[in-house]
Amino acid sequence: MPEQLNVGVLCRNEVLCRGLVAVLESADAIGTVHPYADEVAASHARATGRHDVLIVAAADAGWLEAVDAQFVAGRTRVLVLVDAAAARDLSVYAALAVDGFLAQDGLSAATLLDALQRCCDGGFPMPSGLARALLARADAPHHPVRGRPTHLTSRETEALTLLVKGMSNKQIARRLAISSHGAKRLVASIMLKLNSPNRTTAAINAIKAGLVEH
Repeated sequence: MPEQLNVGVLCRNEVLCRGLVAVLESADAIGTVHPYADEVAASHARATGRHDVLIVAAADAGWLEAVDAQFVAGRTRVLVLVDAAAARDLSVYAALAVDGFLAQDGLSAATLLDALQRCCDGGFPMPSGLARALLARADAPHHPVRGRPTHLTSRETEALTLLVKGMSNKQIARRLAISSHGAKRLVASIMLKLNSPNRTTAAINAIKAGLVEH
């Protein structure tokens, strides 16, 4: 992670936006903070790699469904700030091209900075409550899995189990005693086999297919 992070914030709720900016600006780990008023400017900033992390409020995250793959491959990571209303329908966020979720309820400076750090370290921050709700939806009996069975190698299965637990590539590498590059290749292979655009969807699809327990 860089010594100081440059962070963008897209949140049309003025009170919430001002609070986020104030907390970020007071933190030693943060270099610059730039609030955005609309998704056009935020999307451009993300595409050009202006920030290390872009925080997006759930109410303003709809445009992320259409994010091009080339933007996802950039260094700017995206954290979605989820409020109680959004948490009731988390299934709509599974396909978003994002790098983690942050719960607005109980949000503090410590949890905000921890999520930013984990995101930049290659992890996928997701509060346990949100993870349970999302996985419960994936487990719903009215969403049966169809199609060809997915065949994973024993190593991929080990990596997938750790991925579902929210571990980053670096953490997976340490647990499996392999290089970070090797862990990255395993995760990429898993996502390809599970036809998943991101780690969240990969975890959900794996649980739905019965490939791992949770």
